[in-house]
Amino acid sequence: MSRVVHTQTPSLAVLEPRGQVALEVAYCRSRPEDLAQRRITRTRYNTGGQAVAQWDPRLHDLHNDDPTVPPNLATVYSLSGQVLSTQSVDAGLRVQLFGEAGQGVYFQDGRGTQRQVEFDALLRPLAVFEQDLCTERFSYGGSSAGHNQCGQLIRHDDPAGTSHFPEYAMDGAVLDQVQQFLKTLDTPDWPAPPNQRDDLLELGEGARTLSQFNALGEALQQTDAAGNRQGSNYTVGGQLREAWLQLTGSPSRKILVSATAYDAHGRTERKSLGNGVVSQFDYCPQDGRLLRLHSRRSSGEPLQDLHYVYDPVGNIVSIEDKTLAVRFFANQRIDPINRYTYDSLYQLIEATGFEAGSVRQGPDHRVDPLAVANFRQTYRYDLGGNLLELIHHGPQSHGRVLTAARYSNRCLPERDGVPPTEAEIAAAFDASGNLLELEAGRALHWDWRNQLAYVRPVERKSALDDIECYIYGAEGMRQRKVRTAHTNARAVVSETRYLPGLEIRNVYGDVLHVVSAGEVQVLHWETAPPTANDQYRYNLADHLGSWSLELDSQAKVVSRESYHPFGSTAFWERGDSSEESYRRLGYSGKERDETGLYYYGLRYYLPWFQRWANPDPAGVEGGLNFYEMVRNNPIKYVDNFGLSPSIWITYEGWQERVLSNAELITEFSNGVPKIIFSGDGHDVPPLRYALGVPDVMDANKSGTLSLYVEATQEDAVNKSERFVPEFIMQDRVEVVGWEPAELSTSMLDLVTILMEHAESDKLSSSIIVDQVEMLGAKITSGLSLKAEKLAKEFSLLISDFTSPEGYAPEVLSRLMNITTSVWRDEFINPYLAEKIGRAAGSDSGKTLLVSVGFAHLDPQYNPVQKILSEEREIYGFQQKIFFNRSNVPVFNSAGK
Repeated sequence: MSRVVHTQTPSLAVLEPRGQVALEVAYCRSRPEDLAQRRITRTRYNTGGQAVAQWDPRLHDLHNDDPTVPPNLATVYSLSGQVLSTQSVDAGLRVQLFGEAGQGVYFQDGRGTQRQVEFDALLRPLAVFEQDLCTERFSYGGSSAGHNQCGQLIRHDDPAGTSHFPEYAMDGAVLDQVQQFLKTLDTPDWPAPPNQRDDLLELGEGARTLSQFNALGEALQQTDAAGNRQGSNYTVGGQLREAWLQLTGSPSRKILVSATAYDAHGRTERKSLGNGVVSQFDYCPQDGRLLRLHSRRSSGEPLQDLHYVYDPVGNIVSIEDKTLAVRFFANQRIDPINRYTYDSLYQLIEATGFEAGSVRQGPDHRVDPLAVANFRQTYRYDLGGNLLELIHHGPQSHGRVLTAARYSNRCLPERDGVPPTEAEIAAAFDASGNLLELEAGRALHWDWRNQLAYVRPVERKSALDDIECYIYGAEGMRQRKVRTAHTNARAVVSETRYLPGLEIRNVYGDVLHVVSAGEVQVLHWETAPPTANDQYRYNLADHLGSWSLELDSQAKVVSRESYHPFGSTAFWERGDSSEESYRRLGYSGKERDETGLYYYGLRYYLPWFQRWANPDPAGVEGGLNFYEMVRNNPIKYVDNFGLSPSIWITYEGWQERVLSNAELITEFSNGVPKIIFSGDGHDVPPLRYALGVPDVMDANKSGTLSLYVEATQEDAVNKSERFVPEFIMQDRVEVVGWEPAELSTSMLDLVTILMEHAESDKLSSSIIVDQVEMLGAKITSGLSLKAEKLAKEFSLLISDFTSPEGYAPEVLSRLMNITTSVWRDEFINPYLAEKIGRAAGSDSGKTLLVSVGFAHLDPQYNPVQKILSEEREIYGFQQKIFFNRSNVPVFNSAGK
């Protein structure tokens, strides 16, 4: 990190009287000789303290010159505080209406797509209608239903087909699931009678997946639709120790991962793969950062030896693979080191490393492994975070220039050196911000839910186009991929079906089953295999989860791939294995389609543009630029699901530690109760990230979830729609308003009086004096319970403030300071830590989600998570502590 680049580039926040951030000021500098650019993000609030308009630095500067420039996001709320509509310059208009119980009943976007949801008397969804078609139906078990189906979802008809749930565990976990696909690829219109719905499905019993769990809800075994069984064994702490797989027809299990060891912080230190490869992870004892990731064969021969170097704030500045030798080619010395440089906002501005001598890489491309060269990439961003220019120096041609729309973050590339016009950019996106064309002749088509429906890779004027279709289930995850290629003689169809733990690929009549078990895949051909059947593939990934080294069952290298910072392939080579590579997973562990798009689950990523094909479904949670990739820091952050990145931290001992992507996924899906703090306490409703956390949703089903929200208990109960997301089953959750009611109300009333007398030196009337003295007595009494010293100071200040002679300016200033921040650090945070500690200590099986204003988690002061961690022994709780300081935290589990 260049101290000159970062000198005098503070991050500032301007607070309005209620303590909410009205302006965020950052300073950006890329080179030491540059002047730091001021970048202001502005938020305007309504009288209820809700954000109604937000401008990023680019539109803020334009708005200063022209008040008609729209905000990046404008929001309208109902009287109960729910979001009724949003108008985004990137994603267009979104409207939603709610029922009396706060359930979402109607949705519409800027394209005119309408969705209506019908509920039963228990507020369970019964049917979803889109554009006059019934695209989903739900059926539930009655009071006499067996197999723990009472009140549970037993049939769900969605755009991909029908899911049946014949059996549940006592805690609500699904033990038996059957998936049936539709006969056609058309959007269904589900009739009400079940037998008529069955007529729309393929013949047969469907694909059945069976699961087993232990008493803690940890997954023990899963039998996929082809009969393959995979299972897990755990340590006493609930961490994965061993994973195994037993293929259909095989008499015995094969160990895939074993001897997994963890350090005191729960991080993986060592593990052994089923092919004899041992991986070891070394961490910095001071800050917990990964320093070395090395893997070796059973003979001791190294396969991967990644060494990481960081700047003081945790950005990776170099990665060296010491298993690769220094190479010399075309008068260049090529070192196996990638180096990275950042600006003062921690955006990547330069990367160097090595790449192959040509851009075409992949299993079908033969390449001389010695034909490599150094590369250098530089990146230029606008004030809104759009990566407008990538300059590539090297044998490959990855450079490009984009032009952003004047009032949005929608971008198009220059063609033949000519930038697109405003009209051309507008025509390239639909009203919801979805990109309509990859390039000339390759159109993108989107469904009613803003999911990519199909691509035309080849368009022909005098013949049928090639087409690749995508079908999704109700949760937005891809269930089928069907590609039709037309030749002069016939149409050739290939299809992939996605089931739990299993992919079924039918490529021109050859059927391949890909069994997935964590980092291992097994290739089983139902038709004649090309060589041997049941081929094992072990993946050695980097810190982002990118598939770097693919090994066979003998630990021989099948393929090796490295990537440029934003995901394009820098180098690909075959290894010493005689087996072929059939992998589709690449950058950050995601599937790469034949179109070149990466499928992340809820979005598609364009690695050649370094941005997303459509706006972030999570909305403003990841920032005001809905197309930006991982905050323009792709070396540090990873996106699990097509949502914006989010930093999750654990507090261990006396220090914080940022969780890696792999750790985060493991920690939030290991079935172990936990405490999670989030800085979204002022959101309505908060805790929206919880939908993607498997352990939270499982705890909700089993009735072991508690929500602690920033409200009084009365408001938490009477206005639950403001604090409980609609996906949480309210009859199975405890909702606690953690604010001390009388003290909080008194503080707010006093703040109002202080603001009214900001320009005075004496209280305006005896009535006000009496009111201040009464409020002061209540507040002093409340503060004395946890902050006796502060209570005494406060009492003296109230005496000075109510003096008949008037008060000095510093008295008012100190009172404002206490009522807006000091009492939070010295009273509220210790008070909340005690409340959470006692609740967790009294029930070790409970998971607690705690929403607070992000200032409660600020390490500069006295953060609540630090207090709670230090008082663990006092309250005797076992739950691990996690937190996210963002007011819009994001988490989604990885997967296809």
